[in-house]
Amino acid sequence: MIPTARGEQLLVPLRAALRDVGALLSNSARFDPAPAAANSCSPAPTTSRPCCCRRCSPACRRRRRVQLRVHPLVSDVAAPLETGAITVALGVVFENSPGLQQQALFSEEMVLVCRKGHPEVKRTIDLATYLRLRHVLVSVRGGSQSVVDEQLAELGHARQIALVVPHFLAAPLIVASSDLVLTTPARLVRRLGPALDLRTLAPPLAVPGFTVRQVWHERHQDDPGHLWLRQQIFAAAKTLATGKDGSRC
Repeated sequence: MIPTARGEQLLVPLRAALRDVGALLSNSARFDPAPAAANSCSPAPTTSRPCCCRRCSPACRRRRRVQLRVHPLVSDVAAPLETGAITVALGVVFENSPGLQQQALFSEEMVLVCRKGHPEVKRTIDLATYLRLRHVLVSVRGGSQSVVDEQLAELGHARQIALVVPHFLAAPLIVASSDLVLTTPARLVRRLGPALDLRTLAPPLAVPGFTVRQVWHERHQDDPGHLWLRQQIFAAAKTLATGKDGSRC
């Protein structure tokens, strides 16, 4: 086939137009956050907020028009993720809702925490002592039990819950100035423990750990700005998990 004269005239502008369309549709388009005004909203549990935010914030500060907002985790994230009301959700258990994508960030283990000099807690602790002690329960959504209580119920036991609080960060402060004890994610008390003079022990029963994940809606999967934020969160979580920045959290 030989192009007509009109075809020859259209060749150059069509190539340019197709190149622009290809760049627009390309999944590999590079996102430059410097000139972008973005408002990144991420619901997160209180155990993840200080660590992840501390490592994500420098990346956002270098892009002065990028603002990071962290909100309390809600029970249903599917609808706000789909509409873009929130950008990414961080948490432990998410239903496999249609359209949601997930990525594992880091794993966590549970430890027992008490104040140094606690009169009933020695170098180790047995189940009988654990059941006799009075406990702080962290219940973000207002429940009266946790996975610890479920494990104890399977063994035919129940612990004494003396205080229920809605925030993980409040619980170590209470334990540090009382004889109450707390079963909590280890990463939370690694940084707070020395400052509050806390002791960390292995619980006398098998308490399962968990994995923190980031979740987003699939319609934002290839959005360059959205991808950039997810990459910052993943990089922050990787540093958090490996401790390569020289700190532990």
